[in-house]
Amino acid sequence: MPVWECYSQTGLSFNMKGFIIMLILFPLAADAQQHDNFQLYGYGNNSPVPALFGGMAVDYSFQPPKFYPQKRKVDFSFYSGIGSDSSGHLMFYTNGISIRDTTHKVMLYGDTLNPGLIWQQWKDDAYPNGPFCFSLPSPGKQNQYTFFHLAIEYGTGLSSPFYYTVVDMNGNNGLGKVTMKNKILLPTSVSCTSPVAVKHGNGRDWWVIIGELSSPYLYTFLLDPTGVNGPFKTEMPYWYSAQEYQSINAISPDGNTYVRSDGEHGLYIFDFDRCSGAFSNLRLLPFNEPDFFSFATVFAPDSRHLYMSSWSFVTQLDLSAPDIAASLDTIAYFDGKASPNEPFLTGFFIPNLGPDGKIYYSTTNGTLSWHIIHSPDLPGVAADIEQHGIDLTKYNNGTMAIYPNYRLGEWEGAPCDTLNGQKPGDGFSKTSWFPPAESKIGQYKLLPGIGQAREKDDTPRKRHPTMAEMAIERAAQAPILNSKN
Repeated sequence: MPVWECYSQTGLSFNMKGFIIMLILFPLAADAQQHDNFQLYGYGNNSPVPALFGGMAVDYSFQPPKFYPQKRKVDFSFYSGIGSDSSGHLMFYTNGISIRDTTHKVMLYGDTLNPGLIWQQWKDDAYPNGPFCFSLPSPGKQNQYTFFHLAIEYGTGLSSPFYYTVVDMNGNNGLGKVTMKNKILLPTSVSCTSPVAVKHGNGRDWWVIIGELSSPYLYTFLLDPTGVNGPFKTEMPYWYSAQEYQSINAISPDGNTYVRSDGEHGLYIFDFDRCSGAFSNLRLLPFNEPDFFSFATVFAPDSRHLYMSSWSFVTQLDLSAPDIAASLDTIAYFDGKASPNEPFLTGFFIPNLGPDGKIYYSTTNGTLSWHIIHSPDLPGVAADIEQHGIDLTKYNNGTMAIYPNYRLGEWEGAPCDTLNGQKPGDGFSKTSWFPPAESKIGQYKLLPGIGQAREKDDTPRKRHPTMAEMAIERAAQAPILNSKN
Protein backbone atom coordinates (compact mmCIF):
# COMPACT_ATOMS: atom_id res chain seq x y z
CA MET A 1 0.00 0.00 0.00
CA PRO A 2 1.41 3.42 -0.87
CA VAL A 3 2.11 6.01 1.77
CA TRP A 4 -0.47 8.80 1.52
CA GLU A 5 1.55 11.81 2.57
CA CYS A 6 0.30 15.00 4.16
CA TYR A 7 2.07 18.33 4.19
CA SER A 8 1.58 21.89 5.32
CA GLN A 9 -0.50 24.14 3.11
CA THR A 10 2.22 26.78 3.20
CA GLY A 11 4.98 24.27 2.47
CA LEU A 12 7.19 25.97 5.11
CA SER A 13 8.14 22.58 6.53
CA PHE A 14 10.30 21.86 3.44
CA ASN A 15 13.70 23.30 2.77
CA MET A 16 14.44 24.31 -0.82
CA LYS A 17 16.80 21.41 -1.48
CA GLY A 18 14.20 18.89 -0.36
CA PHE A 19 11.55 20.60 -2.46
CA ILE A 20 13.72 20.41 -5.60
CA ILE A 21 14.32 16.70 -4.97
CA MET A 22 10.59 16.18 -4.58
CA LEU A 23 9.92 17.88 -7.91
CA ILE A 24 12.41 15.53 -9.55
CA LEU A 25 10.80 12.46 -7.99
CA PHE A 26 7.22 13.62 -8.53
CA PRO A 27 7.27 16.02 -11.49
CA LEU A 28 4.29 18.22 -12.11
CA ALA A 29 2.79 17.62 -15.54
CA ALA A 30 3.13 20.78 -17.62
CA ASP A 31 0.08 22.00 -19.50
CA ALA A 32 -1.66 18.64 -19.14
CA GLN A 33 -5.28 19.76 -18.75
CA GLN A 34 -5.21 19.24 -15.00
CA HIS A 35 -8.60 20.84 -14.36
CA ASP A 36 -9.37 17.82 -12.14
CA ASN A 37 -6.25 18.19 -10.03
CA PHE A 38 -7.98 18.73 -6.66
CA GLN A 39 -10.45 17.19 -4.27
CA LEU A 40 -11.64 19.31 -1.36
CA TYR A 41 -13.42 17.97 1.70
CA GLY A 42 -13.85 18.50 5.42
CA TYR A 43 -16.42 19.96 7.78
CA GLY A 44 -16.70 21.30 11.30
CA ASN A 45 -14.35 24.16 10.53
CA ASN A 46 -15.38 25.93 13.76
CA SER A 47 -15.07 22.79 15.86
CA PRO A 48 -13.52 23.14 19.33
CA VAL A 49 -11.55 19.94 18.52
CA PRO A 50 -9.82 20.91 15.26
CA ALA A 51 -7.46 17.94 15.16
CA LEU A 52 -9.96 15.81 13.23
CA PHE A 53 -12.24 18.53 11.85
CA GLY A 54 -11.75 21.27 9.28
CA GLY A 55 -10.80 21.65 5.66
CA MET A 56 -8.55 19.34 3.65
CA ALA A 57 -7.27 19.43 0.07
CA VAL A 58 -5.97 16.62 -2.12
CA ASP A 59 -3.42 17.47 -4.82
CA TYR A 60 -3.05 14.91 -7.61
CA SER A 61 -0.08 16.60 -9.24
CA PHE A 62 1.99 14.47 -6.87
CA GLN A 63 2.13 10.68 -6.86
CA PRO A 64 0.94 9.48 -4.51
CA PRO A 65 -1.49 12.39 -4.04
CA LYS A 66 -0.71 14.89 -1.30
CA PHE A 67 -3.26 15.54 1.45
CA TYR A 68 -2.93 18.80 3.39
CA PRO A 69 -5.07 20.94 5.72
CA GLN A 70 -6.75 23.96 4.24
CA LYS A 71 -8.13 26.58 6.60
CA ARG A 72 -11.50 27.83 5.36
CA LYS A 73 -14.90 28.81 6.72
CA VAL A 74 -17.18 26.61 4.62
CA ASP A 75 -18.08 22.98 5.18
CA PHE A 76 -18.41 20.29 2.52
CA SER A 77 -21.14 17.68 2.66
CA PHE A 78 -21.79 15.74 -0.58
CA TYR A 79 -21.94 18.86 -2.80
CA SER A 80 -18.57 19.83 -4.25
CA GLY A 81 -17.73 21.92 -7.31
CA ILE A 82 -14.09 22.79 -8.02
CA GLY A 83 -12.45 24.89 -10.73
CA SER A 84 -8.73 24.61 -11.56
CA ASP A 85 -6.77 25.87 -14.55
CA SER A 86 -5.10 23.58 -17.10
CA SER A 87 -1.89 23.52 -15.05
CA GLY A 88 -3.75 22.29 -11.98
CA HIS A 89 -3.84 25.51 -9.96
CA LEU A 90 -6.95 25.83 -7.80
CA MET A 91 -9.04 28.87 -8.82
CA PHE A 92 -12.44 28.55 -7.12
CA TYR A 93 -14.70 26.11 -5.36
CA THR A 94 -18.22 25.81 -3.95
CA ASN A 95 -20.21 23.75 -1.49
CA GLY A 96 -23.37 24.81 -3.31
CA ILE A 97 -23.98 27.90 -1.19
CA SER A 98 -21.48 30.40 -2.62
CA ILE A 99 -18.44 30.41 -4.91
CA ARG A 100 -15.14 30.96 -3.08
CA ASP A 101 -11.88 32.28 -4.50
CA THR A 102 -8.34 31.26 -3.54
CA THR A 103 -8.43 33.51 -0.46
CA HIS A 104 -11.40 31.38 0.69
CA LYS A 105 -13.67 34.42 0.64
CA VAL A 106 -16.85 34.74 -1.40
CA MET A 107 -15.83 35.52 -4.97
CA LEU A 108 -16.97 38.87 -6.34
CA TYR A 109 -20.71 38.42 -7.12
CA GLY A 110 -20.36 34.74 -6.16
CA ASP A 111 -22.88 34.79 -3.32
CA THR A 112 -26.20 32.91 -3.25
CA LEU A 113 -25.63 30.00 -5.58
CA ASN A 114 -28.72 27.78 -6.03
CA PRO A 115 -31.13 30.37 -4.59
CA GLY A 116 -34.41 29.53 -2.87
CA LEU A 117 -35.80 28.20 0.38
CA ILE A 118 -33.32 25.30 0.49
CA TRP A 119 -30.45 27.80 0.20
CA GLN A 120 -32.03 29.95 2.92
CA GLN A 121 -32.35 26.99 5.27
CA TRP A 122 -28.85 25.57 4.66
CA LYS A 123 -26.78 28.68 3.95
CA ASP A 124 -24.77 28.26 7.17
CA ASP A 125 -23.93 24.63 6.41
CA ALA A 126 -23.57 23.07 2.94
CA TYR A 127 -26.06 22.63 0.11
CA PRO A 128 -27.84 19.29 0.67
CA ASN A 129 -27.56 17.55 -2.69
CA GLY A 130 -25.33 15.05 -4.44
CA PRO A 131 -22.21 15.86 -6.48
CA PHE A 132 -24.26 17.06 -9.45
CA CYS A 133 -22.08 19.93 -10.63
CA PHE A 134 -18.89 20.57 -12.63
CA SER A 135 -16.85 23.36 -14.20
CA LEU A 136 -15.94 23.49 -17.91
CA PRO A 137 -13.45 25.80 -19.67
CA SER A 138 -15.51 28.20 -21.78
CA PRO A 139 -14.53 27.62 -25.46
CA GLY A 140 -12.84 30.59 -27.06
CA LYS A 141 -12.77 32.56 -23.79
CA GLN A 142 -9.43 33.06 -22.08
CA ASN A 143 -9.58 32.18 -18.37
CA GLN A 144 -13.37 31.89 -18.35
CA TYR A 145 -15.27 28.91 -16.96
CA THR A 146 -18.89 27.78 -17.16
CA PHE A 147 -20.14 26.03 -14.04
CA PHE A 148 -23.16 23.72 -14.35
CA HIS A 149 -25.07 22.96 -11.15
CA LEU A 150 -28.25 21.26 -10.01
CA ALA A 151 -30.44 22.52 -7.17
CA ILE A 152 -33.28 21.05 -5.06
CA GLU A 153 -36.90 22.12 -5.07
CA TYR A 154 -38.09 22.93 -1.56
CA GLY A 155 -40.74 20.61 -0.14
CA THR A 156 -40.53 17.95 -2.85
CA GLY A 157 -36.84 17.04 -2.80
CA LEU A 158 -36.82 17.04 -6.61
CA SER A 159 -33.53 17.93 -8.29
CA SER A 160 -34.39 21.16 -10.03
CA PRO A 161 -33.70 23.65 -11.53
CA PHE A 162 -30.61 22.94 -13.64
CA TYR A 163 -28.44 26.08 -13.79
CA TYR A 164 -25.22 27.44 -15.20
CA THR A 165 -22.99 30.18 -13.82
CA VAL A 166 -20.04 31.90 -15.54
CA VAL A 167 -16.77 32.66 -13.72
CA ASP A 168 -14.27 35.07 -15.30
CA MET A 169 -10.83 34.60 -13.75
CA ASN A 170 -9.59 37.78 -15.43
CA GLY A 171 -11.71 39.81 -13.02
CA ASN A 172 -10.94 41.24 -9.60
CA ASN A 173 -7.17 41.25 -10.10
CA GLY A 174 -7.01 37.57 -10.90
CA LEU A 175 -9.17 36.38 -8.01
CA GLY A 176 -12.08 36.03 -10.42
CA LYS A 177 -15.63 37.33 -10.53
CA VAL A 178 -18.99 35.84 -11.42
CA THR A 179 -20.39 37.48 -14.56
CA MET A 180 -23.56 35.35 -14.93
CA LYS A 181 -25.24 33.47 -12.12
CA ASN A 182 -28.00 30.91 -11.73
CA LYS A 183 -29.09 30.98 -15.37
CA ILE A 184 -31.88 28.41 -15.67
CA LEU A 185 -31.38 25.68 -18.28
CA LEU A 186 -34.22 23.38 -17.21
CA PRO A 187 -37.03 24.77 -15.01
CA THR A 188 -38.51 23.50 -11.76
CA SER A 189 -41.12 21.52 -13.71
CA VAL A 190 -38.30 19.12 -14.78
CA SER A 191 -36.78 16.90 -12.08
CA CYS A 192 -33.34 15.97 -13.34
CA THR A 193 -31.05 12.99 -13.43
CA SER A 194 -27.32 13.27 -12.76
CA PRO A 195 -25.64 15.46 -15.45
CA VAL A 196 -22.46 14.52 -17.33
CA ALA A 197 -20.17 16.40 -19.72
CA VAL A 198 -18.06 15.25 -22.66
CA LYS A 199 -15.77 16.99 -25.13
CA HIS A 200 -17.22 17.70 -28.58
CA GLY A 201 -15.57 15.91 -31.49
CA ASN A 202 -13.91 19.17 -32.58
CA GLY A 203 -11.80 19.06 -29.42
CA ARG A 204 -12.88 22.51 -28.27
CA ASP A 205 -16.58 22.58 -27.40
CA TRP A 206 -18.53 20.55 -24.83
CA TRP A 207 -21.72 18.50 -24.69
CA VAL A 208 -23.67 18.42 -21.42
CA ILE A 209 -26.18 15.58 -21.01
CA ILE A 210 -28.97 15.35 -18.45
CA GLY A 211 -32.23 13.42 -18.23
CA GLU A 212 -35.71 14.02 -16.90
CA LEU A 213 -36.27 11.78 -13.90
CA SER A 214 -38.87 9.01 -14.31
CA SER A 215 -39.45 9.93 -17.94
CA PRO A 216 -38.01 8.88 -21.33
CA TYR A 217 -36.43 12.27 -22.06
CA LEU A 218 -32.79 13.20 -22.48
CA TYR A 219 -31.60 16.79 -22.89
CA THR A 220 -28.29 17.87 -24.39
CA PHE A 221 -26.68 21.30 -24.32
CA LEU A 222 -23.78 22.52 -26.43
CA LEU A 223 -21.21 24.83 -24.86
CA ASP A 224 -19.34 26.65 -27.64
CA PRO A 225 -17.86 30.15 -28.14
CA THR A 226 -21.39 31.61 -28.36
CA GLY A 227 -22.30 30.26 -24.91
CA VAL A 228 -24.71 27.56 -23.81
CA ASN A 229 -27.05 26.33 -26.55
CA GLY A 230 -30.08 24.09 -26.11
CA PRO A 231 -31.78 22.14 -24.75
CA PHE A 232 -31.92 19.58 -27.55
CA LYS A 233 -34.51 17.00 -26.55
CA THR A 234 -34.37 13.25 -27.27
CA GLU A 235 -37.13 10.78 -26.41
CA MET A 236 -35.78 7.35 -25.56
CA PRO A 237 -37.62 4.45 -27.25
CA TYR A 238 -38.02 2.68 -23.91
CA TRP A 239 -37.88 3.52 -20.23
CA TYR A 240 -38.50 1.69 -16.98
CA SER A 241 -42.00 2.85 -16.13
CA ALA A 242 -41.68 2.76 -12.31
CA GLN A 243 -40.26 5.65 -10.29
CA GLU A 244 -36.63 6.21 -11.24
CA TYR A 245 -33.89 6.46 -8.63
CA GLN A 246 -31.59 9.42 -9.22
CA SER A 247 -28.24 7.72 -9.65
CA ILE A 248 -24.76 8.83 -10.65
CA ASN A 249 -24.57 8.57 -14.44
CA ALA A 250 -21.39 8.22 -16.49
CA ILE A 251 -19.92 8.74 -19.94
CA SER A 252 -16.85 6.80 -21.02
CA PRO A 253 -13.47 8.57 -21.04
CA ASP A 254 -13.32 8.17 -24.86
CA GLY A 255 -16.75 9.85 -25.12
CA ASN A 256 -18.37 7.04 -27.10
CA THR A 257 -20.66 5.45 -24.48
CA TYR A 258 -23.26 7.14 -22.27
CA VAL A 259 -24.83 5.27 -19.35
CA ARG A 260 -27.99 6.49 -17.67
CA SER A 261 -28.37 4.55 -14.45
CA ASP A 262 -31.64 3.89 -12.67
CA GLY A 263 -30.43 2.43 -9.39
CA GLU A 264 -33.69 0.62 -8.79
CA HIS A 265 -34.34 -0.87 -12.23
CA GLY A 266 -31.35 -1.03 -14.55
CA LEU A 267 -29.02 0.65 -17.03
CA TYR A 268 -29.64 2.44 -20.33
CA ILE A 269 -26.47 2.07 -22.42
CA PHE A 270 -26.14 4.33 -25.48
CA ASP A 271 -23.58 4.99 -28.17
CA PHE A 272 -22.93 8.73 -28.28
CA ASP A 273 -21.93 10.75 -31.34
CA ARG A 274 -19.54 13.52 -30.25
CA CYS A 275 -20.14 15.40 -33.49
CA SER A 276 -23.94 15.54 -33.64
CA GLY A 277 -24.79 14.88 -29.99
CA ALA A 278 -27.05 12.00 -31.09
CA PHE A 279 -27.76 8.84 -29.08
CA SER A 280 -28.01 5.42 -30.75
CA ASN A 281 -27.81 1.67 -30.18
CA LEU A 282 -29.78 1.64 -26.91
CA ARG A 283 -29.12 -1.48 -24.85
CA LEU A 284 -31.16 -2.14 -21.72
CA LEU A 285 -29.69 -4.03 -18.80
CA PRO A 286 -32.49 -4.64 -16.27
CA PHE A 287 -31.95 -5.47 -12.61
CA ASN A 288 -34.16 -8.51 -12.13
CA GLU A 289 -32.97 -9.48 -8.69
CA PRO A 290 -35.45 -7.93 -6.19
CA ASP A 291 -32.73 -6.75 -3.82
CA PHE A 292 -30.23 -5.58 -6.44
CA PHE A 293 -29.73 -1.82 -6.04
CA SER A 294 -26.83 0.04 -7.68
CA PHE A 295 -26.94 3.81 -7.72
CA ALA A 296 -23.41 4.84 -8.77
CA THR A 297 -21.57 4.20 -12.04
CA VAL A 298 -18.03 5.09 -13.08
CA PHE A 299 -15.88 4.03 -16.04
CA ALA A 300 -12.35 2.68 -15.97
CA PRO A 301 -9.80 4.63 -18.06
CA ASP A 302 -10.08 2.01 -20.85
CA SER A 303 -13.77 2.96 -21.43
CA ARG A 304 -14.49 -0.78 -21.48
CA HIS A 305 -15.05 -1.66 -17.85
CA LEU A 306 -17.97 -0.06 -16.02
CA TYR A 307 -18.22 -0.15 -12.23
CA MET A 308 -21.59 -0.17 -10.50
CA SER A 309 -21.95 0.16 -6.77
CA SER A 310 -24.24 0.55 -3.82
CA TRP A 311 -23.12 1.15 -0.26
CA SER A 312 -22.65 -2.59 0.30
CA PHE A 313 -20.79 -3.77 -2.85
CA VAL A 314 -18.90 -2.90 -6.04
CA THR A 315 -19.49 -4.78 -9.30
CA GLN A 316 -17.78 -4.65 -12.69
CA LEU A 317 -19.23 -5.02 -16.20
CA ASP A 318 -17.36 -5.51 -19.47
CA LEU A 319 -19.31 -3.45 -22.03
CA SER A 320 -17.38 -5.05 -24.88
CA ALA A 321 -18.52 -8.57 -23.93
CA PRO A 322 -21.00 -10.37 -26.23
CA ASP A 323 -23.20 -10.90 -23.16
CA ILE A 324 -22.75 -7.86 -20.93
CA ALA A 325 -24.92 -9.27 -18.14
CA ALA A 326 -22.83 -12.45 -18.00
CA SER A 327 -19.69 -10.35 -17.47
CA LEU A 328 -21.01 -9.02 -14.16
CA ASP A 329 -18.44 -9.67 -11.45
CA THR A 330 -18.72 -8.64 -7.82
CA ILE A 331 -15.24 -7.46 -6.92
CA ALA A 332 -15.93 -6.33 -3.34
CA TYR A 333 -18.48 -6.64 -0.57
CA PHE A 334 -18.36 -4.00 2.12
CA ASP A 335 -16.41 -5.47 5.02
CA GLY A 336 -18.54 -3.76 7.67
CA LYS A 337 -15.78 -1.68 9.20
CA ALA A 338 -16.38 1.70 10.80
CA SER A 339 -14.10 4.72 10.96
CA PRO A 340 -12.99 5.71 13.48
CA ASN A 341 -15.58 3.64 15.39
CA GLU A 342 -19.24 2.58 15.41
CA PRO A 343 -21.71 3.69 14.12
CA PHE A 344 -19.74 5.48 11.36
CA LEU A 345 -19.72 2.73 8.74
CA THR A 346 -17.53 3.14 5.66
CA GLY A 347 -19.79 1.80 2.92
CA PHE A 348 -19.15 2.69 -0.74
CA PHE A 349 -20.63 6.03 -1.75
CA ILE A 350 -19.53 8.52 -4.43
CA PRO A 351 -16.92 7.34 -6.99
CA ASN A 352 -14.61 9.41 -9.17
CA LEU A 353 -11.98 8.41 -11.72
CA GLY A 354 -8.89 10.31 -10.63
CA PRO A 355 -6.33 11.86 -12.99
CA ASP A 356 -3.92 9.12 -11.90
CA GLY A 357 -6.15 6.42 -13.44
CA LYS A 358 -7.39 5.07 -10.11
CA ILE A 359 -11.02 5.13 -8.91
CA TYR A 360 -11.68 6.67 -5.50
CA TYR A 361 -14.80 6.22 -3.36
CA SER A 362 -15.98 8.43 -0.55
CA THR A 363 -17.86 6.66 2.22
CA THR A 364 -21.43 6.63 3.47
CA ASN A 365 -20.77 8.50 6.72
CA GLY A 366 -18.53 11.16 8.15
CA THR A 367 -15.40 8.99 8.38
CA LEU A 368 -11.61 8.99 8.10
CA SER A 369 -11.42 6.64 5.10
CA TRP A 370 -11.62 6.44 1.32
CA HIS A 371 -11.72 3.26 -0.76
CA ILE A 372 -9.59 2.89 -3.89
CA ILE A 373 -9.50 0.71 -7.02
CA HIS A 374 -5.83 0.57 -8.00
CA SER A 375 -6.07 -1.06 -11.48
CA PRO A 376 -9.61 -0.48 -12.79
CA ASP A 377 -8.69 -1.47 -16.38
CA LEU A 378 -8.11 -5.06 -15.28
CA PRO A 379 -10.95 -7.60 -15.07
CA GLY A 380 -12.37 -9.03 -11.85
CA VAL A 381 -10.35 -9.10 -8.67
CA ALA A 382 -7.25 -8.07 -10.65
CA ALA A 383 -8.72 -4.56 -10.50
CA ASP A 384 -7.37 -4.59 -6.93
CA ILE A 385 -9.95 -2.79 -4.83
CA GLU A 386 -8.63 -1.81 -1.41
CA GLN A 387 -11.23 -0.95 1.20
CA HIS A 388 -10.09 1.84 3.56
CA GLY A 389 -7.02 2.12 1.33
CA ILE A 390 -6.59 5.77 2.20
CA ASP A 391 -6.51 7.01 5.79
CA LEU A 392 -7.76 10.59 6.01
CA THR A 393 -6.52 12.98 8.66
CA LYS A 394 -9.80 14.95 8.79
CA TYR A 395 -13.39 13.78 8.71
CA ASN A 396 -15.04 13.63 5.28
CA ASN A 397 -18.84 13.73 5.15
CA GLY A 398 -19.33 11.73 1.94
CA THR A 399 -17.82 14.41 -0.31
CA MET A 400 -16.20 13.55 -3.66
CA ALA A 401 -16.23 15.90 -6.66
CA ILE A 402 -16.98 14.15 -9.97
CA TYR A 403 -15.08 15.44 -12.99
CA PRO A 404 -15.48 15.03 -16.75
CA ASN A 405 -12.53 13.87 -18.86
CA TYR A 406 -10.75 17.17 -19.56
CA ARG A 407 -7.97 15.39 -21.48
CA LEU A 408 -10.18 14.03 -24.25
CA GLY A 409 -9.25 15.71 -27.53
CA GLU A 410 -10.29 15.74 -31.17
CA TRP A 411 -12.23 12.90 -32.73
CA GLU A 412 -9.67 12.52 -35.50
CA GLY A 413 -11.13 11.93 -38.94
CA ALA A 414 -14.68 12.77 -37.86
CA PRO A 415 -16.75 15.19 -39.97
CA CYS A 416 -16.59 17.73 -37.16
CA ASP A 417 -12.80 17.51 -36.72
CA THR A 418 -12.24 20.80 -38.52
CA LEU A 419 -10.31 22.97 -36.06
CA ASN A 420 -7.00 21.08 -35.91
CA GLY A 421 -6.10 23.14 -32.89
CA GLN A 422 -4.41 20.51 -30.73
CA LYS A 423 -0.72 19.81 -30.90
CA PRO A 424 1.64 17.23 -29.38
CA GLY A 425 2.31 17.93 -25.74
CA ASP A 426 -0.86 19.92 -25.07
CA GLY A 427 -2.22 17.22 -22.77
CA PHE A 428 -5.15 16.07 -24.92
CA SER A 429 -5.76 12.47 -25.97
CA LYS A 430 -7.15 12.18 -29.50
CA THR A 431 -9.38 9.28 -30.51
CA SER A 432 -9.91 7.82 -33.97
CA TRP A 433 -13.26 8.35 -35.66
CA PHE A 434 -15.45 5.48 -36.69
CA PRO A 435 -18.93 5.69 -38.27
CA PRO A 436 -21.43 5.67 -35.39
CA ALA A 437 -24.34 3.28 -35.29
CA GLU A 438 -27.43 4.42 -37.13
CA SER A 439 -29.99 5.91 -34.78
CA LYS A 440 -33.22 4.00 -35.28
CA ILE A 441 -36.10 5.57 -33.43
CA GLY A 442 -38.22 3.03 -31.61
CA GLN A 443 -35.63 0.25 -31.54
CA TYR A 444 -33.60 -1.04 -28.62
CA LYS A 445 -31.94 -4.24 -27.48
CA LEU A 446 -33.10 -5.88 -24.26
CA LEU A 447 -30.14 -7.58 -22.63
CA PRO A 448 -30.38 -10.54 -20.25
CA GLY A 449 -31.17 -9.19 -16.81
CA ILE A 450 -29.00 -9.30 -13.72
CA GLY A 451 -30.20 -11.80 -11.13
CA GLN A 452 -33.33 -13.91 -11.03
CA ALA A 453 -36.56 -12.83 -12.69
CA ARG A 454 -39.14 -11.44 -10.31
CA GLU A 455 -42.49 -13.08 -9.79
CA LYS A 456 -45.42 -11.03 -11.01
CA ASP A 457 -46.90 -10.87 -7.52
CA ASP A 458 -43.60 -10.02 -5.87
CA THR A 459 -43.58 -7.24 -3.30
CA PRO A 460 -42.44 -3.77 -4.44
CA ARG A 461 -38.78 -2.92 -4.23
CA LYS A 462 -37.58 -1.24 -1.09
CA ARG A 463 -37.44 2.54 -1.50
CA HIS A 464 -33.96 3.91 -0.89
CA PRO A 465 -33.42 7.51 0.29
CA THR A 466 -32.21 10.00 -2.29
CA MET A 467 -28.90 11.82 -1.88
CA ALA A 468 -30.76 15.01 -0.98
CA GLU A 469 -32.72 13.18 1.71
CA MET A 470 -29.55 11.59 3.06
CA ALA A 471 -27.72 14.93 3.11
CA ILE A 472 -30.56 16.67 4.95
CA GLU A 473 -30.95 13.88 7.49
CA ARG A 474 -27.23 13.58 8.18
CA ALA A 475 -26.75 17.32 8.52
CA ALA A 476 -29.67 17.54 10.93
CA GLN A 477 -28.11 14.79 13.06
CA ALA A 478 -24.65 16.35 13.09
CA PRO A 479 -24.60 19.70 14.92
CA ILE A 480 -20.86 19.91 14.28
CA LEU A 481 -21.73 20.81 10.70
CA ASN A 482 -23.28 24.09 11.77
CA SER A 483 -20.67 26.75 11.12
CA LYS A 484 -20.94 30.30 9.90
CA ASN A 485 -19.89 31.03 6.36
